[in-house]
Amino acid sequence: MNESFTDISQIGEFGLIARLNEILQPYRDSLIVKGIGDDAAVYIPAEGKVQVVTTDALIEGIHFDLTYVSMRNLGWKSMVVNLSDLCAMLATPRYALITVAIPRKISVEMMENLYLGIKSACNEFNFALIGGDTTTTFGNMAISVTMIGEADKDIIPYRSGAKIGDYICVTGTLGLSYAGLKILLREKKKFLESEDKQNFKPNFEPFLKAIEKHLKPVPRFDIANKLKDLKVKVNSMIDISDGLSSDLLHICRQSNVGAEIYETSLPVDELVKKIAKDEFNEDYLPYVLNGGEDYELLFTVSESELKKLDPLYSDVKVIGRILDREQGIRLIREDKSEVDLEAGGWDHFKIKFEGR
Repeated sequence: MNESFTDISQIGEFGLIARLNEILQPYRDSLIVKGIGDDAAVYIPAEGKVQVVTTDALIEGIHFDLTYVSMRNLGWKSMVVNLSDLCAMLATPRYALITVAIPRKISVEMMENLYLGIKSACNEFNFALIGGDTTTTFGNMAISVTMIGEADKDIIPYRSGAKIGDYICVTGTLGLSYAGLKILLREKKKFLESEDKQNFKPNFEPFLKAIEKHLKPVPRFDIANKLKDLKVKVNSMIDISDGLSSDLLHICRQSNVGAEIYETSLPVDELVKKIAKDEFNEDYLPYVLNGGEDYELLFTVSESELKKLDPLYSDVKVIGRILDREQGIRLIREDKSEVDLEAGGWDHFKIKFEGR
């Protein structure tokens, strides 16, 4: 954040929009007929593709905390939560629109940093921000993003496509984002309780990998694109935003199937285990099952397609099987005992995690 603080009222809404538009220009997409600056944006859909549209809202105090989230990271993450949804549909991002409700505590410089974060996501994932709205608010800051992607209709995997006998696969590792959030919340509490806030130094260094996973997640287009290149027939897919348990339940309920996953097969970074045990004296498993915001991909494939995943072995793990609905949805523990899986992750109307 810049030290200078220019009140937005000094330049007005139109002045702010002009400055933010300078950050976003120029558009590199020849299919954009009209972007920011008119009543609506106009673009030409790519021939032979279907449109895939998603939207998400980020509310200060619920989804982010400006105590420890920089405006640039917030801009990046506001895009990523939508990009990850498109990724889970094997879609290519094309355009985004953003609405920001801005409280008086937010300066022109802070908004510029927000849009620099947005611009970095645009550049990284090759899409354009083509419109939106800004408004003031007497409450907390709020951001709403709508994103438009395009995909081949015949390859889009839906949550409802899982079939009995499918293998359940997941990318990357799980629980790291929640571990990072736990550290951020702990250090914030220490700061608030400190009698010498001016010289307070948070203990972040040993946990930077987890903190970065939470503050600046990366959607798994690398894997999505390889799945398309390898012509893997994905039966169902979802991004892990609410937590492995909750998101697996989404697939099972919409596909009308059951499932079992194996504790010994869950991909877990050693840092998650270390943070859970050494820093909070907790079991790491709830971090993995319920943590959320990892933005990895959870998907199912038939046995005949499994061999095609061999080139992705280092980053895609098989963690279970799809079963008949009557067999339930369960975790097989390391000691072979069985535990019924429940939706224990993020729920906007049933907040279970401290600080969320």
